[in-house]
Amino acid sequence: MCIRDRDYTAGLLESGTVTAAVTSQHSPVAGCSVRPLGAMRYLAVATPSFRAAWFSESDGPASGPGLSHAPLVDFDRRDDLQTRYLTALDVDPRLPPRHHVPASNDFATAVLLGMGWGMLPEHQAESALADGRLVPLGGPALDVQLYWQRWKLTSDLLSRIEDAVVRHARASLRQA
Repeated sequence: MCIRDRDYTAGLLESGTVTAAVTSQHSPVAGCSVRPLGAMRYLAVATPSFRAAWFSESDGPASGPGLSHAPLVDFDRRDDLQTRYLTALDVDPRLPPRHHVPASNDFATAVLLGMGWGMLPEHQAESALADGRLVPLGGPALDVQLYWQRWKLTSDLLSRIEDAVVRHARASLRQA
């Protein structure tokens, strides 16, 4: 899943391009209702060889010196997850070089190929962490709250879709 910024998602709903969306925006777009879905957890990960090349074992992987210079992978220019992670560790987010890979699966593949470190959804990183293809960098996990927004209109089909999305989200996302 890719998380779009507020203006982009709001624009899709306002323009009528979509009648519903999963978003990180908790404020309803005019004419829409909002339902909380839960939080998607993101972890900072890299390949073992990337971590060994860029991070000193004595400092620990999630250290300012390594993070200031180690290349990272952003989804696109609106992706702020890596920036939030760096800021949480008091690292200037303008310093490291960045790659942009605007496709969810390709983003994960770029991290698995060692192009840089990145924040992957916990469920997407799970098997690669378990088999050692990825290692955690440490530092804070980031939880992104997700919401279902839909137009306030009477539609049995849209209501059934909403029920299915909410049911699945509650089974797979972290609940507060």
